[in-house]
Order: sequence, then C-alpha cells, then structure tokens
Amino acid sequence: MKSMGYRRVSWLRSLAVACLCVLYLGLGGGLQVQAQAPTFRGDQSPEGRRWAILVGVEQYHRVSRLRHTINDIKRLSETLQQRGDYRPDCILEIVDTSPNSRFQPLRASLLAELPGWLSKVGPNDQVLVYFSGHGLCGEDGKLYLAPIDCNPDDLASTCIEVQWLREQIAACQARFKILVIDACHAGNEKGEADTPSVSAKDLGTPFKDLTGVFTLASCAAKEKSQIWEDMEQSLFSYWLNQGLRGHADQDGDGAITIDELYAHVYRNVTQTAKLHFPRAQTPVRITKPPGVPVVIRLKPQTLRQVLADVAEQLATDMTLQKLSKVGVLEFTNDTRLGELLGADFGLLGRFCAEELERQLMDQGMGKFSVVDRRRLQAVLKDRQFSVKDLGSSVAMKQLSKDAGGMPVIALGTLRNRTGRVVTLQCKLVRTESDELAGSAGGTAMLNESQWAMVGRSVAVKPEEDRLPEAPTAGQPARPVASTVVERLDRRSQGPHPLLNPDFPFRVKITVDGKERKAVFRKNDMFVALGKGEVYRVRIENRADHSVMMRLLIDGLNTLPEPKREDLDKAVRVEPTSQKKSEYLPAQRVSLDEAQAWRLKPKAHMIPGFYSVTGDNAKYREFLVVDAQESLAGRQQFTDQIGLITAAFYAVKGSSRAVGTTEGDRRDGKTGKYDANKIQAGNLLGVVHIRYVEPEVLRKVQEEEGPPTT
Repeated sequence: MKSMGYRRVSWLRSLAVACLCVLYLGLGGGLQVQAQAPTFRGDQSPEGRRWAILVGVEQYHRVSRLRHTINDIKRLSETLQQRGDYRPDCILEIVDTSPNSRFQPLRASLLAELPGWLSKVGPNDQVLVYFSGHGLCGEDGKLYLAPIDCNPDDLASTCIEVQWLREQIAACQARFKILVIDACHAGNEKGEADTPSVSAKDLGTPFKDLTGVFTLASCAAKEKSQIWEDMEQSLFSYWLNQGLRGHADQDGDGAITIDELYAHVYRNVTQTAKLHFPRAQTPVRITKPPGVPVVIRLKPQTLRQVLADVAEQLATDMTLQKLSKVGVLEFTNDTRLGELLGADFGLLGRFCAEELERQLMDQGMGKFSVVDRRRLQAVLKDRQFSVKDLGSSVAMKQLSKDAGGMPVIALGTLRNRTGRVVTLQCKLVRTESDELAGSAGGTAMLNESQWAMVGRSVAVKPEEDRLPEAPTAGQPARPVASTVVERLDRRSQGPHPLLNPDFPFRVKITVDGKERKAVFRKNDMFVALGKGEVYRVRIENRADHSVMMRLLIDGLNTLPEPKREDLDKAVRVEPTSQKKSEYLPAQRVSLDEAQAWRLKPKAHMIPGFYSVTGDNAKYREFLVVDAQESLAGRQQFTDQIGLITAAFYAVKGSSRAVGTTEGDRRDGKTGKYDANKIQAGNLLGVVHIRYVEPEVLRKVQEEEGPPTT
C-alpha cells in the first residue's frame, strides 16, 4: 500500500520525535495491520473430524515394566483437546489406569476396540493412532505390539501382531492416517523385555507401502527410546507433545502440518539426546503421504497463556544447553518490507516482549539470567543496531560482547493476524554462530484492549457490533467477542473516528492553550510537534454518562501503576484493607491492564505523567525533544514515530473520579483513585494519534497529496 510506504523510509526514523519521561517503554510505530486469512497447505478439501486412538502400557504383568507411559497418553490427549481441534468423543484412551477393563490395554480389549473405533472414521476424516509400550519379535520373525497381559513364551496368542494392525489401518476409510510408535525403550524401559525386542522403526516398516499413511517412529534401528525423568515422559513423546501444543508451527498459520511436526520432533529429540542422554536417539519418518496434511489446527489461547508457554519452552531450551544469559528484543512483524521492529503491531509487540522477559526471569531463577532491558536497549542504540544486523554474525557477536556476554537472543514475531487471532513465534538464536538454539510459538486470541494496541482507531457501535450472530448451516454462533473485533477491523479500514462529528469522545493536542491542527490519512491521525514544545492532551466526553479511559503516551500510562511485585495486591486487595501498594509513574503497561481515568461528561485536560493523584497530585509535563536526546530515545531499539493512545470504556464498578500524569514536576489536583472500585468494562472506542516533527509531516503531505483535516 502506497500510504504505508513513508513509514518505513530511513529519513523518517532520523526525524522522529519522542516524549520525554522518567521511564520509557520504547516508541511504537503502531502501523496498521493488514488482516489476512491463514494459508493452509496440503489437501484443500473440507476437513472432517480428527480422531485419535492412544494406547499406553506401563505396568506389564510378565515383562519389564515401564515408566511414565501413562503420562505420555494423558498429556497428548489433553493437548489434542485443549490446544487443537480434536473433540473429546473422538479420542480413545487405552491405559492401565482406566476404571473399565474395556479400555485397559489387554489383548482382548485391543482386538475388540481398535477395529470398532477405526470403522467410525469417515472418508473425509483423519485418524491418529499412537502406541507407547514394548515392541517384540518372535522366533519366526513376526513383529508384535505387547499388551499389558502379554506372555513372552507365547507371543502369538498374547500379543497384537503388527500385521493385524496394518490390516485394520488399511481398511480405515480416513483420507489421512498417522501412526506413531514409541517403542523399544532403553534400560529398565521399553526394549528390555524378557524376549527379543525390536526398534520403533522396525515396527513401523510394515506400514511403509500403505496409501495415505504417515508413520513416525521414536527411534532408528538399533536405538532405544529413552525416558526423560525430569519431564516424566519419554524423550520422544515430550517433544511430540510440545510440537502439537503450537511450538512446531513454523510458518505461523495456526496449523501444524506433518512436515512441521516431524522437523520439530527430529531436531529436538536428536539435540536433547546428544546433550542430556547417554546414547543417540533419532526419530524416523517411514512413510509420507502425498501433499502436506495438517495434523492439528491450533485452538487459540489467551495471549498471556501463549507467552507463558513460549517462556516455559525457551527456558527448557536454555537449561538443556546450559545457556547462561538471554536478551529479549521487541517482537517484530513478518511483513516483507518490515524495517521497523514492532512496526505493524503498534504497542502489542512491546507488550509481548515485556511479558516474555518477565516470564523468562521467573523461569530462569537459579538457572540462567535475563539481560536487563535498559542495558540491552542502550547497547542497541549505541551501536545503531538494525533489523538487518540480526543476520550478521559479526554484529551479533559484538552485540553479545557489549551486553556483557549474551550467548543467545530471543527474537519474537507476530504473524498472520485474522480478527483477534494472531500467531506468535519466538526463536533463540546463538549470538556466536547464528545457529538456532530453540523455538516456541502458539496461537493467541486477543481481547478487545489487546486488539486496540495494534494501532487502529475506531468507534464501537454497541447496538451493531455487540449483536450476536445467528447460527448458520448447522454451525453454532461464534462468540460475540470474536465478531466484535472483526467488525471493528472492517470499520477501521475507513476514516479516523475523530472525523465523525457524532463520535462522543474528542481528543485534541494543545500547545500553550491552543489546539494543534491534525492531519488525517485514512485511519491515521498526525499532529506536528516541534522540539522544545510542551503539550497537553484535552479529552472531551460528550456522552451523557461517565466513561473510563486509558491514556498511554509511547506505551507509558499517564496514571501511576503498582510496582510489579505489588500488582496482584493492587488488583485483588479488599477495599477495606489498610495495605497500600507502591505506585510508580510512567510505567510500561498493557492497554488491557492499565489503570484507567474516569471521565465525567465534560472536558478534561491531561498535562503530563502523574506520580501522585488526589488533592496533592503531582505530574511531569509532556515535553517534546529529539528522539536521540530524550530519555525514551536513549533506551529505544527503533526510532519510531511517537504514539498517543486513548481507549474509552464503559464504566464497571463505582462512580469515583481518578487522575494522573508525568513531565516537568508540577502540582495539581485529581479525584480520589481506588483501583478496586473503578474498573473498565466494554470497549467504546480507541483513538491513536501519531506526533511528528513539522518537517516530517510536510514530507508526508508531499508524498501523499492533500490531507484530510
């Protein structure tokens, strides 16, 4: 889009201005996100149901008992249901601990249940068959899967012949079938039964010529499938399960294909075995069907849950490889011309980096450390580090050295947003060699405030936007939260809401008491501010009722925020409690968590960042300086345009007034603030204003033609 081109040129970065503040979140470009449908590969026919038959045998009666096999089954089943699109009634678990002998891994139960379940699978469905247990070989060379009641002296009568399972899978109508065999365990595990054992690869070989079947074995010939005691799973099953949780989604389309899953399992199993186990282990892909079928479509989780998952996985990678320190960069975007980190996702990329950093600090206690963000940002700024340097081994080594020794850096990416669904990926890259040390990811469902952080301005029309959809074609209606964001996405493709005289919330920038004229470009609003100018934000609530507002300047809240360790206390403390949290000004914060103003139906002036509220309120003024000279500029990674974000919400809770601000220290007066009684409800609208130097705005006008004012 031509209208976006000016935001990515180098002269813009050099002329950007920032807001002077005590603490800095990092400037955000907040550029528009082009919503796009995920691109799914492989079979394009409509997908039917996904079925799973999961068999785990642990407490054998006559052969060596195994450990953690039941965990393998339970965790895989949970992942398929909670993280994927597998229905509970389409998953069969056969494990020792089942209260019904029908679903215990007895030979009779397996012979009865497997054919019945495979016959339920339709021609448009797919099925996953997973076995974790002993694999045995008879004197006649026949291969067997060992049920819990197998007798090593009579394999033919007490085991499941692999040929029989082959026939059952061949007869299944599914368009795509996955067979996963985790057998031949090492030591006092699979493979040490009282009769000759065979590798998982050997057990999977009879399936290699079946059409439409993908067979994955946990280990190669003459290898053992090893148990990971720390994880209480087999090494293979742990990484298989982690991949299906979302970490294997390399292209960020919200679906994990068989190729992505195998690549993830192969890399991590072989690497972990090399680093942490006494012997090698190599997963083997025995058969590969045509196309690139999807194994699982990821069910979106909350953004915080996905970031917690990513942190947990990266922490595991760090610990395994004995990596002592990691630095976290702002999440970037995957646009082809994305030269500015975080550009296409506004404040959201910075929030993701901040939350990931916090989670990694918690996960790494006593194991590894996280580079202080201020130090890292200062190094990046001093070295004028850019996105292209991420691919330079020389630049990465120097970055590590200047940061005091940083063996890996976490590079996060936000991708493929469709409505409120966005995929996240994060890679651990070694600074000394550019090699991949780990990767993690997932699919997140943004709430309305998180969506508002991507940089689009819009007015919410509750009478239209919050109406539930009617069910269609036998499908249940989607949640209102999903349809609201989709409607807002479409509306935000149009003019900025401040161009609509009926929009009840007016946001103006004033200098010396005079309104600074704004220039509009489609959904963008620009205000020219020169270095040395002190500005204020004037908010008019023209509605006939009070509303809540969260006002962020460059991602910093204009109200003070509780210290990180006091956050839970500030949110959950009873109103009558005498305990008080310590609040700090100009804090980096997510829009959906920021302390909010309560605005009565009148005009309100926000002069700066507040450090104290109430009768003795104090604040520091908003002062515009050159980006390189500001406190913000000294800590930033990218010189992006300044961003003012005002989000309006319905009031939920009591009707008390609040206030806040920061800048050159001033005295003032605000209403009494009580975080327990004043809460924001549904989003009513969000306004983003980008402030730039006059020369920048002139160049924008020259490129884009006459402005809308």
